[in-house]
Amino acid sequence: MIVVGLWAGLSGLWAQTALAADVKVNWQDPSKYTDINPAEQNKDEFERNLFNAFNGMFAALGQKMPDNLHWEITVTDLDLAGEVRQPPAASGQLMRVVRNTDRPAITFSYKLTDAQGQLVKQDTVDLKDPTFMARSPKMIGLRIKPYPYEQYMINRWFEEQQNQKLLPVK
Repeated sequence: MIVVGLWAGLSGLWAQTALAADVKVNWQDPSKYTDINPAEQNKDEFERNLFNAFNGMFAALGQKMPDNLHWEITVTDLDLAGEVRQPPAASGQLMRVVRNTDRPAITFSYKLTDAQGQLVKQDTVDLKDPTFMARSPKMIGLRIKPYPYEQYMINRWFEEQQNQKLLPVK
C-alpha cells in the first residue's frame, strides 16, 4: 500500500488551528487498478505524478469542509478515461486515446472523523461517468487540468454530497 498524507490548507501559514479538514490519501494495491497505464512516461514517474494530482484534488475538496476534521481516503481502484494504445503511425510512442466507450471510474472508501477522533461519516464510493464526453471541454477544463474527466466526476460527487448534507460544509 502506498500512503501519502496531505495537509489541506495554506502551507507555511499554520497557526494554532488548521484552515481546513486534513486529508490523507492511501493508494491500495495500485498494480491491481483497472487502468493507470502510462503512455509517455515511465511507470514510476507516471504513477508519482498521477497520485500527486489526485492527492491535490482531494486536498482541494478538504478545504471545503470544516476545520479540525480528518478525511482519510483509501483508493482501491482507478480507471482513467481513455485507453493507452499504439498509434497507427510507426512512431513507436504509446498514447492515451480517449473515446466515448472508455469512461473514467474510481472506487474508494473514506472515513471522516472530528478533532476528538469520533466518527462523523464513513462510506464506500464507486464512481463512474459514462457520459463524460457529453460535456464541453471548457466546462471540465480539458486543456488546463491533467485529469479533467476524473476531476469533474469527483468534484461533482463531492458537491452532491455537500448539497444533500451528507458531507459537512465549511
